[in-house]
Amino acid sequence: MIPNRIRHFLEKIKRPCILWVIFSGVLTAVAIIYPRFGWLAWISLIPYFVTLYQNTDPESGKRHLSGTGFLFGLSFYLPLFSFFCALYPMEAAGLSSLEALAVILLAFFGLSVLYSLPHALLPCALRLLQKRGIRRRQIFLAPLAIAALWVLVEWADSQTFLGMPWGRLAVSQYRLTPLIQSASLLGSCFVSFLIALCNALLAQYLWQRFWSEKANDLPVTTGKVKTVRAAPGNKVCLLCAVILFLGNLLYGLISINIEPEPTETISVAIVQGNLSSSEKWGDGGELLSLEQYLNMTEELSAEEDADLIIWTESCIPVVLNGYPEISQQIADTAADCGSVILVGSYYYDGSDRYNAVYAFYPDGTVSEQPYCKRKLVAFGEYMPRSAFLEFLVPALAELNLMQSAFTPGTDSAVFSTDFGSIGGLVCFDAVFEGPALSSVRDGAELLALLSNDAWYDSSYAVSNLLGHSVLRAVENGRCVVRGANTGISAIIDAKGRIQTESNLRTAEVIRGEVSFYSHRTLYSYVGNLWELVCLLYVIALLVPVRKKNA
Repeated sequence: MIPNRIRHFLEKIKRPCILWVIFSGVLTAVAIIYPRFGWLAWISLIPYFVTLYQNTDPESGKRHLSGTGFLFGLSFYLPLFSFFCALYPMEAAGLSSLEALAVILLAFFGLSVLYSLPHALLPCALRLLQKRGIRRRQIFLAPLAIAALWVLVEWADSQTFLGMPWGRLAVSQYRLTPLIQSASLLGSCFVSFLIALCNALLAQYLWQRFWSEKANDLPVTTGKVKTVRAAPGNKVCLLCAVILFLGNLLYGLISINIEPEPTETISVAIVQGNLSSSEKWGDGGELLSLEQYLNMTEELSAEEDADLIIWTESCIPVVLNGYPEISQQIADTAADCGSVILVGSYYYDGSDRYNAVYAFYPDGTVSEQPYCKRKLVAFGEYMPRSAFLEFLVPALAELNLMQSAFTPGTDSAVFSTDFGSIGGLVCFDAVFEGPALSSVRDGAELLALLSNDAWYDSSYAVSNLLGHSVLRAVENGRCVVRGANTGISAIIDAKGRIQTESNLRTAEVIRGEVSFYSHRTLYSYVGNLWELVCLLYVIALLVPVRKKNA
């Protein structure tokens, strides 16, 4: 016999409830955190969306809509921001153990709450649209509205000084290469839209089939006997979800096998020095790092020539244009190897300091203008709202892992080589679409990404950053060469396939071949047009429809 309490609980959770919302948020986070479970994203939102259909039905009289969305956001972002725990004890920041713990907990919970706020608005917006009659006007309007609102929420996540698109549904698919090829059409937000729409269609089918308070059956009269048949809308939603998924998969399979002709193919080597933050920024760290990278470069050159050698972000942690003797050592190494070497260091233009990438050429010269990082990390590379933070949390005001603020770069500063044009990117640049897109529009035929992921230790954040690099490759139709100080370094082809990747926390060199491309994807022309389309669609649904006179 099942106890009454358990029976009552089981009966209660048969209908959409708060537990469904939490389960859906956690399951969606799992799809992003563990790429091998990326396929879960195509179904993980169903419990949440079923609950939304239930709670936003104008005839249901449900309340607490913002609370439902906010709860989903928390259950989604708390697991995603768990990587902050890997930052402890933050010795490089000069904080005590207690201060480091306080800062990490503040970032962990504070950002989770902040990023959950746009999700709190999604059910309210959907309820407003339901009152406008979108469910009665056309069966597909509600799922399309949910998918469009989801895209707008993802867009909102990348805004403000703390914004970063960390929880993009598209990132969950980076190991499922055929399913992200549509990013070359309208960007990664379009992939997120397709995933959300598939979930919304399946949720609508299930909600109407099992939980809708309205009659789902239509009367049919056969002679004098009345029978019923299932409402066609249910099956149509299910069929459309299947067609949507298979159509996206088919497009991806076809796209992968259609490769444009490269303008040049070269050999590339990535030097992963594997120096910890305390080693690199400790006393004499710049000399230790320089020696490590020079030695590894000379060893790889002795084994086999490489046309392009990639070092990593801030691997030479000094203002390089202020240290001519260090620049000369690297220039001599480039000349001896007969290679172009891209080096991460700092740049000072007389007034501002930048996190930069320098290009050293086989003739022993260095690029006149380095590439300067355009998307800076708050609290790590600059201090946002410093006066307010100093008053609110004194420990945060002291937190700047680079010791002094950087200035964001303003242009793509594409490097010209004998092989073709190379667009530089630094770490956080690749989390956003804009820097890679503008580099390609300015003529970059290859993207070189220099990163330092040592802060995140071995947490899932390292693979998440790799996932964003894969999306940038697909969106722009460019190979991406990713050099990360402690990993994961990788060579990614123009279709987002990872050709080779390094191990975490090892000093190693990985080799491969990359191609330069001059062709342009549709996305490289239209950019983030899809976000605007989604916004206009939601606005259009708010326009009341006049009823025809009987």
